[in-house]
Amino acid sequence: EFLPQRLQQTFPEMSEAEVLSSIMRGHEYIVNILKMRERQLQIVYSMWHNKDLKTAVDHALTLRDQSVIVDLLGVITLRPGIWNLDLCVSLLPAIAELLQSKFEMYMTVGADALKLILHTFTPVIKSNVLNAAPTVGVDISREERYKKCIKCYNSLVTIRTFLLKRQTMQGKLGHTFRELHILLQALDSH
Repeated sequence: EFLPQRLQQTFPEMSEAEVLSSIMRGHEYIVNILKMRERQLQIVYSMWHNKDLKTAVDHALTLRDQSVIVDLLGVITLRPGIWNLDLCVSLLPAIAELLQSKFEMYMTVGADALKLILHTFTPVIKSNVLNAAPTVGVDISREERYKKCIKCYNSLVTIRTFLLKRQTMQGKLGHTFRELHILLQALDSH
């Protein structure tokens, strides 16, 4: 009776039991998805506390489940002190995918993580990429840092290209994308 007249005829009359059955089928499906997500997050949490955060992040990434990445990023972006270049290298491709998601929440979480990376690591990435002077002798830690910075820089350039197209969006997300684009421009300034 709430539907327009033309649509009322396309839906057959359903009994109360049929309606409840239909709702319960959808409910069971969602509950199963949430239980699986909870199990995956428990494994990631266990790996974080029994091994280290990098191992937990790598495992979460192998799951190829953006919802798990969103939940994990939601926790670790609240703790900027635990971030390092290894995490940036691992997470930047996933963050790029989140920024292109159809879900606004995923884009927002990706944007928050990217903002943290840019505020924290732009000076390190920029100085290692733009001022990569050769050293005398072998400096393995510097070479490893340089390789990580190059990977981060390449991921950030890819993200910047995407954000350039999206910064015309309206609303809070558009504002966030414009802010991120400005922060990304600092990578190339001298």
